[in-house]
Amino acid sequence: MPIAINGSGTVTGIAVGGLPDGIVDTDMLAAKAATAPKLGNGSILQVQHTDSNTHFTTNSTSFVDVTGMSAAITPSSSSSKILIVCSLAISKLDNHSMLGKIVKNGSDISGAGGVIESGHNNQLAGVWWTTRSFGHSANLYTAQYMDTAGSTSSITYKVQGRTSSSSQNFYINYTLYGEDNVYASPSSSGLTLYEIAA
Repeated sequence: MPIAINGSGTVTGIAVGGLPDGIVDTDMLAAKAATAPKLGNGSILQVQHTDSNTHFTTNSTSFVDVTGMSAAITPSSSSSKILIVCSLAISKLDNHSMLGKIVKNGSDISGAGGVIESGHNNQLAGVWWTTRSFGHSANLYTAQYMDTAGSTSSITYKVQGRTSSSSQNFYINYTLYGEDNVYASPSSSGLTLYEIAA
């Protein structure tokens, strides 16, 4: 087919691969014009993030949602990977632990968290954080996990926590003792979700 320029300024007759290599560069692409398949595997397609400096404490021995630590993402493909990165500022007195995890739409994430060794019948599976011994500081602990989206519907990831004894609270973003001193300054936490092409 011969190449033709019609009256509206469009060009016809160019075969696939008919343009010289390098003729289409970044400047010729409209902003955000490249779709996920064109970006290629491993490309970051979107990022969702939440920060929280909300003071939270509980003595619950069952897992409960940590206030302010929730983020939602709507994947562009069910095969996408979701990289979860969460930094949690935790204060906890010695003797008994704060146990924390992240859930996906309210359910544990298969494969995430620790693995119980044979013969340890009292430990919990799926725990991302096990923290104790910091009553004067709210130290920042980071956990991460690569999840698979599994759908293109909105997914909500939440941090949950519990204590190993109802006589021992744990504290998020502030210290157990809460002294009016520089060394007891409060902190903040963050949850980031990265959709990665796969």
